[in-house]
Amino acid sequence: MKYQYIIFDFDGVLVESNEIRFNGFKKLFKGYPRSQVEQLVEYAKANGGVSRYKKIEFFFNTIRKEPISSKSVNHWANQFSELVTQDVLEARPVEGSLEFLKKYFNQFDFAIVSGSDQRELREVCKGRGIDSFFKVILGSPTEKQDNIAALLSDFKWARSKSVYIGDSNNDLEAAKANNIDFIGRSSGLVDWKSYNVRFVSDLSSLYNVLH
Repeated sequence: MKYQYIIFDFDGVLVESNEIRFNGFKKLFKGYPRSQVEQLVEYAKANGGVSRYKKIEFFFNTIRKEPISSKSVNHWANQFSELVTQDVLEARPVEGSLEFLKKYFNQFDFAIVSGSDQRELREVCKGRGIDSFFKVILGSPTEKQDNIAALLSDFKWARSKSVYIGDSNNDLEAAKANNIDFIGRSSGLVDWKSYNVRFVSDLSSLYNVLH
């Protein structure tokens, strides 16, 4: 087996929760012009792995041309968490994901690096009963590529034996930035056929692609 260390994104890779997060922005900003909120949702879809903090900043700074303080960003981010956490907790797992984790967690070392808020993500994984599969669960506001770098360094995971499983361009770039292999999951965010990467439709076929 080529790999020893498998790093997973969360939304769209382990759990079918991308739409929940997109709808969360619609709920969060329901008092703002619909056209502006739609712009944000399109941005969110095109930048799947980017944290909610960056998306909220983009909404105000770029779409609304309205400066926003870091305190206000955190306020909106907390509101977003309250709107989506329960739905993410109850979302269906990506097909094959639970089976893969249960079957192979003694064969590989697993970790999660996600754009989701770290505290919320850890609560969700605990609530879903999957937190014990992972050596560590890392999320925003730290950037994905920085979290992967810290993970590889802290746990002394060899880059040549590490692979990142993601469903967005941001995930691919984070893997490239850390010089580790990448496998795409087709969640609907990216058409991996146009990229020079291996990909899976769901995690039921992941083991075969890892060789």
